[in-house]
Amino acid sequence: MTDPVTGIAIVDWFLALLGTWGYLIVFGFTISENIFILGSFTPGETVVMAAAFVASQGDLSLAGVWIASVIGTMVGTNLSYLLGRKGGRTAITYWGERFRIPLMRIEAAEEYFDKHGSKTVFLARFAAGVKNFVPMIAGASHMGLFWFELFSLLGAFTYTTLMVAIGYFLGSNFDLALKIASQIGIVGTLLFVALIVLLLVGRRRYINARDERLVAEEAAEEAEEVGMGGILDEEPVGGMDEYEP
Repeated sequence: MTDPVTGIAIVDWFLALLGTWGYLIVFGFTISENIFILGSFTPGETVVMAAAFVASQGDLSLAGVWIASVIGTMVGTNLSYLLGRKGGRTAITYWGERFRIPLMRIEAAEEYFDKHGSKTVFLARFAAGVKNFVPMIAGASHMGLFWFELFSLLGAFTYTTLMVAIGYFLGSNFDLALKIASQIGIVGTLLFVALIVLLLVGRRRYINARDERLVAEEAAEEAEEVGMGGILDEEPVGGMDEYEP
């Protein structure tokens, strides 16, 4: 890209840089965007849209931008998942003890996330500010790797396609492109929050039902033990010493 596009020197410089190193830049930014904590300071979707716009000018392959984004997203997501898998459970248990959260509650949360984590992982891809946190939580909760990978990949496919399409068709009006991407992020965040609320309500019901079941099982065991003890302690009606031939 030799001619200025926006007239803003730093923006045109970055677009020219994308024209030369676009795939590598997209790959690096999307990895960073999905790593725990670091992703909060990485404008990955903006870079993807800018690269898609450069592709519309013929300096990059649109398919190449899409592939670089999806692969980078999956690499970053898996790094966060691995971080949670290796150290997250210990951290959760440590802070749970400090705040007097029973281990049974933590295990119940893990079981519930294992049931509904796929929805959370997919929707988090569209929620601004949380996409880099959810994979670590999934890892810490020991979410099944198959389902994590499947729904992370579906989310990466869908979100990358949206960002690439916005950049390709609306990149010449980048303010509008950013506005649309921001609106998608807001809607995604609202849906994500709604899902989390539903999950929390469901988890509470699940925990209460589990606690009631455990109490009932303990009461049944105690009653059974008392009944067995009564039978063992009961005196025989007729002893051997009372027998007269």
